Amino acid sequence: MTQARFMLMEECLRHVGINFRFPAIQPVTDLRNVDLLGWLDPRQAAESGYLEPGRSSDEMTGEPPYPITDEASYVLYGKIRRYHGRTVPPEGCMAKADALLNRGAGGVTPADAGKRFDDDEVPRYVDSAADLAVKDPRIAAAEREWSDCMRSEGFDYRSTDEARGDRRWAATVNDDSIGHTPKPRGTKAEIDTAVADAACREETGYSDVRRKVYVEAENRIIGQSRARFDVIKSLNQARLANSAKVLDGRLTLSW
Repeated sequence: MTQARFMLMEECLRHVGINFRFPAIQPVTDLRNVDLLGWLDPRQAAESGYLEPGRSSDEMTGEPPYPITDEASYVLYGKIRRYHGRTVPPEGCMAKADALLNRGAGGVTPADAGKRFDDDEVPRYVDSAADLAVKDPRIAAAEREWSDCMRSEGFDYRSTDEARGDRRWAATVNDDSIGHTPKPRGTKAEIDTAVADAACREETGYSDVRRKVYVEAENRIIGQSRARFDVIKSLNQARLANSAKVLDGRLTLSW
């Protein structure tokens, strides 16, 4: 879908006289829901403690970051009506591309079908579910059980966040100050703590508890917003089908 969207936006930009190329889409390699589950990879813990490989936007979405000129941005988002004498589509090239990909979505209002994709809509629902889940007493109980396990191994932390955020290795605002020496990472103390942490999460079923609580919270949010999720599902189905047509040349923009 992203690849088709990029192709359509490039075509639209060319129509108004801007030659811009979006980057190639990359495989998504980020571990989904790892943060919600509170999961710590034992192998990573043994190798580098809490130091994770960088998680960039392209790893999570497959869309690498890319620079864009002001002119292309204005045309993409419809901030101008004309560019060098050529008419910019209403709401911009992005909205025009998205409206084509939305075509044929059942049970969707013209307003929904004609506007730009809201890529943050589902993540906002995820955040709402997370806000519910974090208040669940079962999460606090899981933290206490994990803490007891850690104490039996000689580590005194009240929560998993406290262990990961230990000032001996976790970055703080002061670490970015000029002349400040970065904290050493992957030290024996950090690795020993992270290894015990991962083992206690496994022993106490910490991530399993979080999964159960978060699933329940997400289902609650889904139930409260079922009609909207039906719209999102219909839009996604249409976008997927139309994207295949765009990629093999059966569907193009009209002017």
